[in-house]
Amino acid sequence: QVEAMTLADKIVVLNGGNVEQVGSPMQLYHHPETRFVAGFIGSPAMNFTNVTIDAVEKDKVTVSVPGGIKSVLSFDVPADAVGKQVELGVRPEHLALGEEGALTVNGEVDVVEKLGDSTYLYLKLANGDRVTVRAPGHSRVKIGETVTASAPAGAAHLFNSDGKAFTKVNFPSEFSAEE
Repeated sequence: QVEAMTLADKIVVLNGGNVEQVGSPMQLYHHPETRFVAGFIGSPAMNFTNVTIDAVEKDKVTVSVPGGIKSVLSFDVPADAVGKQVELGVRPEHLALGEEGALTVNGEVDVVEKLGDSTYLYLKLANGDRVTVRAPGHSRVKIGETVTASAPAGAAHLFNSDGKAFTKVNFPSEFSAEE
């Protein structure tokens, strides 16, 4: 994976002999078309948790994240999706401690992995799912603490029950697929 991301102009991701997606490394990273591609590209892997769609407006969707936190994200979602569960994905490197982002999660820290320049915090959400957050290396968070982490709206990914990605709209340039 590392070699493909660094050396390739175009990557073909296969799943069981079927082509999941073809694109540049950054297209696959920022705009995976399926949950499989989202989980395959990146290290550590993308975080996934089930969320409920509370409301749909033009180019906006409101979801309830485990623990009852509501987040408004920019996706093209059909109106009949209200009340349904979908899967939310966000990469550990896009989550930061604090509540500044549009997407927020709360969880209890059950593992702290110090790597020098960064620290990975492994959080347990209200529904039991695990979320990895990349924090600064000097982070003083300890096991057992409850922390809040957030990400910009453009860092979020939503997948339907078939594992297909909903289309992002109005995403900021830092999440574009340009190289």
